Amino acid sequence: MTSPLSHGRRFQLLGGAAFRSFRCLWMLEELGLAYDHLLVMPQSRKLKGLNPLGKVPVLIERSESDSNGSNDKPLFVMYESAAINTYLGDLVNRMQESNNYNGHNGERLVPLAGTHERGLFDQTVSCIITELDSQSLWIHRKHDAMGNIFGHIPKAVEHAKSHFNTVNAVLAQQIRDNAISNYLVGSHFTAADILYIHCLDWSRSIGWDDQWKKDEQLCEYVKNCTDRPAYRQVAEMRAEEMKAIKAKSGL
Repeated sequence: MTSPLSHGRRFQLLGGAAFRSFRCLWMLEELGLAYDHLLVMPQSRKLKGLNPLGKVPVLIERSESDSNGSNDKPLFVMYESAAINTYLGDLVNRMQESNNYNGHNGERLVPLAGTHERGLFDQTVSCIITELDSQSLWIHRKHDAMGNIFGHIPKAVEHAKSHFNTVNAVLAQQIRDNAISNYLVGSHFTAADILYIHCLDWSRSIGWDDQWKKDEQLCEYVKNCTDRPAYRQVAEMRAEEMKAIKAKSGL
């Protein structure tokens, strides 16, 4: 989980791997950036001091001299998983260009700004976040899994699942239409795939994989992504967290 300090920077990632923080933990592992993982729960006082919305993940960037977090004012704080991952990818791109970073294998997880590939990357990320996540999966969580808080609205959940299947079919077709790789964007795995796989994992956990699990090419894509060592590392973290939560609740 922790690698040597990277170009005088160290990161703290707040939020459990059972939440959207999984995406950022995976990105950090892929990039080989030094980080510490703090299991801070949503809506906690500490978290609201960093993200007024009280949600995870939150990324804190510190200097090498403040690696233990003793300085109350970090260099930089971010929230929103897609924005965090794009920032980290751009940061490593800059480090690679200046020959100040050797922690990654050379493949850009975020394409360079101003390129057609970056345009497609940003489009894909926006689609995943706004259509697949917030208008589909989050509606299920809000009005089904957390219906006791936000209200049970079965019709909204039914429509959300239908929308998920429509959007997911478009993204699966994007992979098929990619003539140079079996990924969403460009010639290799990118941070867009991290977001997409997390959403597919989420859909499987709520039984919304009944359509896409019949798609052999998409299932092969999922296997290729989830076989990556960085994914497996964070999946183990998630499993340990869930085990601890169940033990604490007496389940």
